[in-house]
Amino acid sequence: MNTDVTQNLVAFRVHGLDEPVVASAPTVADDALRQAWAQVRAERQVQPADVTAVYSEWELDAEDLGFVALMFPGAQHTYSFDRPGPDGWAAAFAEAERVLAEQAAPAPELLPVLWSASSPRAEVLGSIPHHPLVPGRLSVALAHVGPTPRGTLGMHHVTTHGYQELGSPPFAELLAEAGANLKRGLRVTGHRGERGDLLHLTREDWLAGSALALDDFGAQMARNLGEERLVVGLPCPDELFVAGADSGWAEAIHEQVLGSEYDTTELVPCVVLLEPGGMRLLAERQA
Repeated sequence: MNTDVTQNLVAFRVHGLDEPVVASAPTVADDALRQAWAQVRAERQVQPADVTAVYSEWELDAEDLGFVALMFPGAQHTYSFDRPGPDGWAAAFAEAERVLAEQAAPAPELLPVLWSASSPRAEVLGSIPHHPLVPGRLSVALAHVGPTPRGTLGMHHVTTHGYQELGSPPFAELLAEAGANLKRGLRVTGHRGERGDLLHLTREDWLAGSALALDDFGAQMARNLGEERLVVGLPCPDELFVAGADSGWAEAIHEQVLGSEYDTTELVPCVVLLEPGGMRLLAERQA
């Protein structure tokens, strides 16, 4: 698919060739297909009688349609975008660019999303299946997450209705699937110094902070740091800091989280303590 909408990509399916022969010409040209065919003839030994199908990204002008009927009788002709009137090209190009951007964007993936009970959006949790991490304070829910054509983050929460449409499987199964998706691209950077060891988790895309909800998160971080009691800082949903609870990093993590300038959405920046007995909230920035 051509990403430059001002150039009409034309593909000729030729008998005896595995791949179509492709050329392009200005989209607004009345003879765009004829120009494309002239390019093909100049570069390849292709005969009109061998052309079995013609694809044009844009609907052909009447002049080019006549050319196809005359030059390639019987050949199938298809296109993707309607040809506008003389004054409609700007709007047609804009719509085509929107469609191409949607097609190029990666498919949304199911990811875990952290929710704070103090978030201004917390009332939404009543219509969203979720699991408590710190009862009454912090939970994890699910969402289909991916980039929008505008380059922003699109997040569609799995509501009770959406959960039913998925067949209402055990929530733990969906959370495991979302966690596996989250782990792809998860990066752990270690820092060692006088304060002790510090781990910084980020991700190629978004929501690295949701790693807190992974089943093996506490055990894995404890092994990496050689500590049983861990302090976890969540200054925003997209990164996470972990250090020993008694290390010199604990105070710094508190300061960073409470001073975070992240605009509150589902998650309110917070500090969590992980210990063998479970998880509890140590501090939370004002929502």
